[in-house]
Amino acid sequence: MARILFRRATQGQRLVRGELVRRVQLSLKEKGSDPGKADGIFGGDTEVAMKDWQGRTHRKKTGTLSFDEWTLITDQPVPDLRDRSLQLTADFEQHGFGKVAGNFDGAWLTWGIIGFTLKHGEIQKIVNEVHVRRPELLRLAFGALEAELLAAVNSSSAEQEAFANRISLGRNRYKVEEQWARAFETLGSFDEVQAIQLERVGKYWDIAVRDAKRFDLKTELGMALCFDIAVQNGGIDHATEENSIRRRLAQNPPADEMAKRVVIADVVAENSTPKYVEDVRSRKRTVAEGSGKVHGATYALKNWALEDVAVT
Repeated sequence: MARILFRRATQGQRLVRGELVRRVQLSLKEKGSDPGKADGIFGGDTEVAMKDWQGRTHRKKTGTLSFDEWTLITDQPVPDLRDRSLQLTADFEQHGFGKVAGNFDGAWLTWGIIGFTLKHGEIQKIVNEVHVRRPELLRLAFGALEAELLAAVNSSSAEQEAFANRISLGRNRYKVEEQWARAFETLGSFDEVQAIQLERVGKYWDIAVRDAKRFDLKTELGMALCFDIAVQNGGIDHATEENSIRRRLAQNPPADEMAKRVVIADVVAENSTPKYVEDVRSRKRTVAEGSGKVHGATYALKNWALEDVAVT
């Protein structure tokens, strides 16, 4: 039986969403099975369009998308584990390629597919890379704000933080001034900028591969967990976290990889900023166990093509 790639989640579960779903929607439309707006959400309209395409191609009308059907519909290789893990983590981050958030969490500004931050230098690198490769895109997106942006990303840390505070709004500083929000959204809409963002994602996948090897994690959920830790937490700390994980595993040897993943999830959460510990724990345990709640939404990771099966 062909393995399911994506499907419509059952009632009460978070609908699968992201760039991979949007690609399927666009391809279905090209092939004459219109899912409506290509919003990147695998909902009822996409399920109906899948059944229409399946019927017209003499397949069983399941409304789900199998690995084989992805290639037939999109004319592209099946999304690899990195891309599937990215789609999930990007949904946790709730940013997409264009959304920007202000200095609500001490990261100054957060923007892009996995929440690149100004504080850790990622936004600067992407903006400067765009300026080198396609400077006209900055002008199109930021207009009269371009000079201020470039000055900010190439200034001192103190000046960058002051810039972020200046354009952040409200008591919690989550939103940014509308003109800046529109500019960052536009910048993230360009294919070339999305490609540059995805190049930066590679660094985090390398961290995930390293950490999975350190703890002998060999499943899709194990790799997805390490990737989510790399994005949100910078990877598993070589000192405090690794020692704590190994100590707990030695004291209570895990019966299977899931039990090991839960230990890793708990240790990473407990070493997070105190006020975010339980948020991080629920997010990491959701990946470790294959289901759970993140930001109040219920996830079943099998719908996202991430399961407790060996990486192939």
